[in-house]
Amino acid sequence: METMLPKVFALVLAAAVLATSVLIYALGGRFQAVEAKAYSGARRPWWFVLGLVAFAALYLAALAGFVLAPERTWAGWTLMVVIPVGAALKAGLVILNPKGRAAVVAIEGDRAWRRVALTRAVLVPVFLVLAYFA
Repeated sequence: METMLPKVFALVLAAAVLATSVLIYALGGRFQAVEAKAYSGARRPWWFVLGLVAFAALYLAALAGFVLAPERTWAGWTLMVVIPVGAALKAGLVILNPKGRAAVVAIEGDRAWRRVALTRAVLVPVFLVLAYFA
């Protein structure tokens, strides 16, 4: 069971990136309001906090599965170590940094948001490959 948790984590990441990319693409410039609520307000919305808590719980379960697994693959190391370090850097540069938040909130227009959606969507096959090899 524990060896499946990193795979599940990667599949959830792929599904989340795909779903949010489709949402961003469909909403276009209107997605800016969602982004502003999540990142620029004094308090984070309940749905944002709930999503972070659920994601953290899934990550911790997958990390425990990775640590307890009899063998660790390069994909598992990527999922459990490299990606979280990258996410922490992004959090430091964007979410926790007022200048970074301002830059994200300043993205406007359908074309710019659709470009963001397509750029993020490139990660879906990466997470699927990681899930396969984890």
